[in-house]
Amino acid sequence: MDERDRKACRDLPKPKQTVAVAEADVAPRDDDTDDITRRIRGVDSKLAGSPRKSPAEPQKTAISEHDLSSKELGGLTRVSTAASTSRKPQKTEVSDVINAYASTSPRKWPKALGNPPSIENRNPSELHLDDSYQRSTDNGASTALIKRIANGWDWRMCLPLVVSKRDDGSLWVIDGQHRLAAAKMRGDIPFLPCCVGVFGSVADEAAMFVAMNRARKPMNRLDDFHAALAASDAEAIEILDLVSEAGLTISRNTSSTAWKPGEIAFTASIASTVRKHGRQVASAALTNIAEAFPGQRVVHSGSIFLGLVKVLVSPPEGFDPDRMFQALMRYSAEDWGTFLTGLKGGDTRAAAIRDALLMAYDEVAADEVAG
Repeated sequence: MDERDRKACRDLPKPKQTVAVAEADVAPRDDDTDDITRRIRGVDSKLAGSPRKSPAEPQKTAISEHDLSSKELGGLTRVSTAASTSRKPQKTEVSDVINAYASTSPRKWPKALGNPPSIENRNPSELHLDDSYQRSTDNGASTALIKRIANGWDWRMCLPLVVSKRDDGSLWVIDGQHRLAAAKMRGDIPFLPCCVGVFGSVADEAAMFVAMNRARKPMNRLDDFHAALAASDAEAIEILDLVSEAGLTISRNTSSTAWKPGEIAFTASIASTVRKHGRQVASAALTNIAEAFPGQRVVHSGSIFLGLVKVLVSPPEGFDPDRMFQALMRYSAEDWGTFLTGLKGGDTRAAAIRDALLMAYDEVAADEVAG
C-alpha cells in the first residue's frame, strides 16, 4: 500500500469503539436497591425474585445462562397456590339467609334518620349517666353483672357505647352503662370505644334508649347453644354427642313447625338433666324418643323428654323399661300434646306427661312387651 492509499484509509469514517462494560457495573435483574423496585416488589409478592418469596441467588453471566440445558429448565416447577393452609370461610344456613336479603335491583327506601355518628375512644371519666331515663344499677343483678364484666374484661367483647353529645360538649351514655361502670371499677381502662351522635335533647336520648332496648332481640337458648358449640364449649359438645348417639339432631329453629323429623331444640333441658341426674338418664330419655317416633316431627319433645326423666328418676315398683317404651309408642308425638292442653310452665307440663306415661304403662299388657 503506497502513501496515497494509506492516506485514503485514514480519511475513511472510523467505526465507534465498543466499550467493554464489566459485569459488576450492571445492576443484576433482582437488584432492589433502588426505591421504585423496592416498592413494586413490596406490593406484589408474587414477582419472581422478590426477596419476600425466596432468598437472592448469585448473579449468572450471559454464558452460564446459555449453558443451561433444556432438561434443567424443564425441571423447574411453579409453586402451587393450592398449597395455602389458610382456612376458607364456611357457608352456613345462617349466612345463606343473610345473603338472601341482598338487593339485586335498586329500591327506594325511606330517608335515613339522624346524622352519621363518629367513632371515638373516650376516657371513662368523660362519660356521664342521666338518671332520668337510665335504669338503676343499685340492685343485686346489676352489681353482679358489673363485677363479672370487670373481672373478665375482654376488649373483643367491648362493643362501642352509644353516646349523646350535648350542646355544651358533654358526653352522656345512652347504651353501655354496665360497661362504663365496670371500666370505672377497674380503674385501669384508659378509654372506651364510643359511637357518638347528636340527639337534640334529653327527651330524644330517652326515646332512643327505649327504642334500642325494645328493638334488641334477646339471644334465645338455642342460638346460645349453637354459639357455644362453635366455641368448642365442653357442655355443648357433650349435649351434641348425646343427641347424635340417640339418633336425633338439634334444630337451628325454635319453631316446631319448621322442624324436620328427628329434630329437637330442648338443649337447656338436656343440660339441666345431665347436671342433676347424670348422662345415663338423659341418654335413655333421648333414645326412647328417637326410637318411639321415627319419621315424625317430634313436637312437644321437650315436655315428653322431661316427663320421661321424671319416670326414670322415680320409677314405679318393678319398673320395666321395655314396657315403658311400649307405653310411649301408644301415641304419636303430636298426640302426646293433647295431655298438655291449657297447661303452662315446664315442670307442670312435664308432670302431666309423666302421669299420662304411667297410665299408659299400666295399660300395656305383658304380651305386648313380649311381642
